[in-house]
Amino acid sequence: MEKITNQNFQEIIKNKDIFNMHFIWIDFSGENFSLKNFSDCKIEKCNLSNISIKNTTFNNVYFIKSKIMWLDFTLINTILSNFNFLNCNIDLCSFNQMILKNINFEDSFIKECNFSKTNLENSNFSYCNLEKTIFNQTNLKNANLIGSSNFYIDPNLNNLEKTKFSRENAILLLSSLNIIIEW
Repeated sequence: MEKITNQNFQEIIKNKDIFNMHFIWIDFSGENFSLKNFSDCKIEKCNLSNISIKNTTFNNVYFIKSKIMWLDFTLINTILSNFNFLNCNIDLCSFNQMILKNINFEDSFIKECNFSKTNLENSNFSYCNLEKTIFNQTNLKNANLIGSSNFYIDPNLNNLEKTKFSRENAILLLSSLNIIIEW
């Protein structure tokens, strides 16, 4: 896998098809990724704020320790896309109405994102901070939320069949009931 840095990414990013690249420490903010095909790539410690991703394909792409803000993932080419996040800061992004089975968001800070009507079956949100993130009519069947915090998930509005929660954070599921629990 060829390592791409801030010094040499401009030539690579001009290509429509980008294969087997490891992007590290690059500020992509404001770049246009529209109509590009990323395949078998790692994007590590990069800033992906406010980039254009219309009809972009992310096939076997791993976002690692990256900052991802103001992205509408609903605009990507979903037919061939398969991507995962590890230890990322994901803010103000939309994933609503997407099919994202088996996706990994492990150990990420996910703030004010929208997962309404999203199929997240078998997904991994372990050890994520989900502050102000929206789950509405979301399929979280068999999802892993062990160690996750700051979530508001109404069990009456979402599919939580066999979803895994930490004992200490499962109490957050009761917040939609507007009840008082005394210890």
